[in-house]
Amino acid sequence: MATQKQIGEHLNLTPKRVSELTTAGTFSSNNIDTCRIEYISYLRKLGGYNKKSGTSDIAEEKTRLTKAQADAAELKVSELEGELIPAKLVEDTWTDLAAVIRVQLLGLASKISHLVLGAKKYQDIEEIINKQIYETLNELAESNGIPKEYAKRAEQHNADIKTTTEIND
Repeated sequence: MATQKQIGEHLNLTPKRVSELTTAGTFSSNNIDTCRIEYISYLRKLGGYNKKSGTSDIAEEKTRLTKAQADAAELKVSELEGELIPAKLVEDTWTDLAAVIRVQLLGLASKISHLVLGAKKYQDIEEIINKQIYETLNELAESNGIPKEYAKRAEQHNADIKTTTEIND
């Protein structure tokens, strides 16, 4: 059994601080070895050290940082190649596309109605309606849902790869 003064000298603490830590429950006994282990645990908790995750291991932290940087670089390359598009941009593009589809579909009746008035036969009416529907679908097909700047970037990337492949052959 050691005194608070001896524990303090061993851990480079004042007797008052040893007393405070004992009162706070950091030290469970007066054994110097036990107090040292408990004090180390206490300091680790203060420093955010977690034995399982090893957050204080500098090599592990460097590895995690390197992996995060590599992942970020991969994502950037995928974005530059047009393979990865920010979710907000996709959402905005598809919202705009849905609005265009809505306008086109709502406009079909006014486009078709005056054309149908002059038709005498059912087949003529069906042909007029089908023609207008296909025209509308063709207009919509021109927009593939990919934001224009990313579509251009993907085309440029594919052209660059093709050029590189041709040079290497």
